[in-house]
Amino acid sequence: MTSPSLKLNKEHQYSLDGKPIDGLTATLKEAGLIRSSDEWYMTKGTAIHLATEYYDKGTLDEDILDPQIKPYLESWKRFRKDQNYTPFYIEKSLFDPIYLYAGTIDRLPLVDLKSGVKEKWHELQLAGYWNLCIVNGFFEQCKKPITIYLRKDGSSPEVISYSKKEMKDAFQAFLCFLHTARWKRRLH
Repeated sequence: MTSPSLKLNKEHQYSLDGKPIDGLTATLKEAGLIRSSDEWYMTKGTAIHLATEYYDKGTLDEDILDPQIKPYLESWKRFRKDQNYTPFYIEKSLFDPIYLYAGTIDRLPLVDLKSGVKEKWHELQLAGYWNLCIVNGFFEQCKKPITIYLRKDGSSPEVISYSKKEMKDAFQAFLCFLHTARWKRRLH
């Protein structure tokens, strides 16, 4: 038996063996937890994510990096140095075969990178990623899930750690929103 094939397209929509599957962040947005964002902020956030990804992969040319993005990268570098953190996986896409949702985890061991202000839904998003780690056998990489808020001045980021109980509780809440989003679709 072959493994299921998870794909992510340019519109950030997941498919499993060619059939659409719910995306974690899209589910939170569809359930009404994520407000629409200004295109400029979304583009900036994507650029920051890509800069950290390319840095971690050793392929970033920092000389061509936008000056507005550099401080966020410096903040990420500080975290890596201060915590002696080396990612095991970078931008790892996974799916849950029971609840049928997918997500792309920023880093394993489990780190969710943020470059904006704190939002209440961030914990639910991290819990969804945490569950994806567990159901896919990455037990060691999800023992200490954290959200990192990179700083625009390049200083050490704010790091928020979560306990197993907090993740379990938040994941139950995420499931409620997953089911809500699916019911909303059925009603229309």
